Amino acid sequence: MNNKTGEGLKARITIIFLLLAIGFTQTALAQYEQKSFDAVRTDESIKIDGVIDEDIWCTVPVQTNFTQLRPNPGEAGAKRTEVRMVYDDDAIYISAVLYDKKEDIFNLLTNRDNIGNSDYFGVIIDPFKAGLNGVGLFVTVAGVQYDTRYSNGGNERIWRNDESWNAAWLSETKIYEDRWVVEYKIPYAVLRFDGKEVQDWGINFFRRSTSDNQDLHWNAIDPELDGFLNQAGVVKNLTNIETPTRLFFYPYVSTVVTRSTEQGFVKPQFNAGMDLKYGINDAFTLDMTLIPDFSGVRSDNQVLNLSPFEVRFNENRQFFTEGVELFSKAGLFYSRRIGGTFGHRPEDPTDREEVIITPQAAQLLNASKVTGRTSKGLGIGLFNAITDGTVITVQDTLTGELRDLEADPMTNFNVIVLDQNLKNNSSISLTNTNVSRWKKGDDANVSGLNLSLRDKSLTWRFRGAYSYSHIRYYSDDDRNVKDGFSYDLDFAKTRGNFQFNVRRNVDSRDYDINDLGFLRRANSIEHGANVSYNSFQPKGIFNNWNVRTGAEYSELFDPKTYTNFRVNLNADGQFRNFWSVGGFIRVDPRTNYDYFEPRTDGYYFKRDPSHSYGTNYSTDGRKNFRTNGRISFWERPSWEQTEFGFNHSERLRVGARFEISHRVNFTDKNNERGYVTKLYDDQDNLEDIIFGKRRVKNLENTLDSRYIFTNRMGLTFRMRHYWSRVDYKDYLKLQEDGELTDSDYTGMDGGESLHDRNYNAFNIDMEYNWQLAPGSEFKIIWKRQIYTDGNMPEVTFVDNFEDTWNAPNVDTFTFRLVYFVDYLNIKKIFQSS
Repeated sequence: MNNKTGEGLKARITIIFLLLAIGFTQTALAQYEQKSFDAVRTDESIKIDGVIDEDIWCTVPVQTNFTQLRPNPGEAGAKRTEVRMVYDDDAIYISAVLYDKKEDIFNLLTNRDNIGNSDYFGVIIDPFKAGLNGVGLFVTVAGVQYDTRYSNGGNERIWRNDESWNAAWLSETKIYEDRWVVEYKIPYAVLRFDGKEVQDWGINFFRRSTSDNQDLHWNAIDPELDGFLNQAGVVKNLTNIETPTRLFFYPYVSTVVTRSTEQGFVKPQFNAGMDLKYGINDAFTLDMTLIPDFSGVRSDNQVLNLSPFEVRFNENRQFFTEGVELFSKAGLFYSRRIGGTFGHRPEDPTDREEVIITPQAAQLLNASKVTGRTSKGLGIGLFNAITDGTVITVQDTLTGELRDLEADPMTNFNVIVLDQNLKNNSSISLTNTNVSRWKKGDDANVSGLNLSLRDKSLTWRFRGAYSYSHIRYYSDDDRNVKDGFSYDLDFAKTRGNFQFNVRRNVDSRDYDINDLGFLRRANSIEHGANVSYNSFQPKGIFNNWNVRTGAEYSELFDPKTYTNFRVNLNADGQFRNFWSVGGFIRVDPRTNYDYFEPRTDGYYFKRDPSHSYGTNYSTDGRKNFRTNGRISFWERPSWEQTEFGFNHSERLRVGARFEISHRVNFTDKNNERGYVTKLYDDQDNLEDIIFGKRRVKNLENTLDSRYIFTNRMGLTFRMRHYWSRVDYKDYLKLQEDGELTDSDYTGMDGGESLHDRNYNAFNIDMEYNWQLAPGSEFKIIWKRQIYTDGNMPEVTFVDNFEDTWNAPNVDTFTFRLVYFVDYLNIKKIFQSS
């Protein structure tokens, strides 16, 4: 039996075993209790002012008897909570009375979408009652709103949530001596639901009481049960409600002023554009951005990357963070690709030309997405974006003549998703991504099928995924094709104190999703297993604790050969005083074989066994001063190679308006061995692959602060300094057997090191934000960027910081106004005139 035949047989056996395991585990444990109440319609006008004095509030059922999720799951809440709900043709109205002593209420001002340490109340609504998708609307005592959309709410312990979504809804709070009160008005335009005459929605109410660290729910949440939305209660008999015309305009104007050390102030840039949201029907929404402006987006956390793999950055552009959870479900969509440059230039510079200007980004011409879910639970997502071409500037080294060459052609990015909800919070989805480039740019098409199956008791879970990539590219004017595939299998017990999972992941050699997705490396086979014991109830000195152990075994896909084996042990716990502590041990007991570090096919790099251990800690987050951190030590004894890691953060809250936090992250890698360069002979034949023995020190300091004027106006400041020093001690050459031997390579040119590095990234992001009205805001943003890269690693922190501060820098000042316009409000104005 050859390797490929054996591989296919093992895969089929694995699938059959997992499906049989699910079939044998359909006997359900007792289901959680599900509360319900009947919705009450009102004709009375309700004023949202935090004073529940309308007559209707005296006649509707009161929802009470909240249950703890933390710290004592299943126990009754210590403080009484009363919730009422009514609805009319336009909106849902909610009032909540939260009893507490005034001196025990944590009333802190924060920015919108930042709850902080305040007491707060929230409602979570799942209009399709599927336990997978919903919205959460929260209000702090100070009246700060936080809204988010959830997906996979029944399948993940950590929800995938969309915090960038800002809906237009109303709320007000009021504090009394023995309670605080909150009122909501949630227009139907905020929600997506079907057009049935009578509807039942999933709903749950949430209360946070910070003084005693209690998280309370109206419908109890079992921490042993995977998921959250699937444990909601029900509001019944919502009758004759219709989704209104959902047509929202977000026109904006902005002015961008730039100053650089070399050029001083340049001519201001004026921008104008608009985002649009249109409700196609009851459940589907069209989002479009016309002439987008991302000038105020927060700076990336740039780092010095010595690895063979790409660094993944967070997406900070709101259009690409809001409402994209459906597109991200299969792991094939990385929105930072849109607007990036790929270097697919149809013409290369001549031997006499050198590149002097490289584009940093491609201009986004427009982008749109359609998302929604039918009454049968079918989620549909359509995404499309077009970017303009880019150019590079090259210079003739003899004549000095400049000319532009096309770097990237115009490019179209497209994603299609079909996601069907199944019984027991299960789902199946199909995703297709397509990238089409004009002229002779590469084209890419990737399709993925994802399946998640749960038994009735939500105790057992099987997940499987299969993806196929098809890349069309030019080489020497010939059209070529590269095809690859990937699959994942995962079987887990996700409920109860004892939990486990086993998994297998395979990426073929030519699997490639990086035109619109993100994959650090392909050509791998990974097996893993984890076992954990979780104590959810307070016991002894702990509120909760868990112990986890696991193992990973990795191989190369082609040729099929062993690469790495690792085992680990982790333990974490929270004490009764709400301090936390944890620790870990990881061991690589065998030599591992790295086929990626050499950056050359056919070569690998052998690493001797290693081990690491560490601890983490955290103090009580309710206090004005809080601190947490992690200390770790890693060692490869045979090479005398060590790594010490330390990160620590502290947060100080001063009064109800001001908060400052600092985080330091330090690593010191001594006697590290890594790739440096390749040496070629006169005929461009590879002679040697050079590795270096080096010391790498990384120091990152991040300072965050905010001052909040009102619950709709605040000032935030963020400063980050990243410093990386690389000092090479010796150079070695890589042999075909993966070992390193002595080399004559010195790494010097004219008495200076070619590879030592002293890299600095310094960023300031400061923002004044004023929420003029629901959906409308005015911002003033200041950004400073400084990047330096030298070859003198031996320098003190003070001297390095001073040199960095005085280095060439760029300041950007952005003034941006966005105004929310609702078509219905315009319609009412014309109807009344």
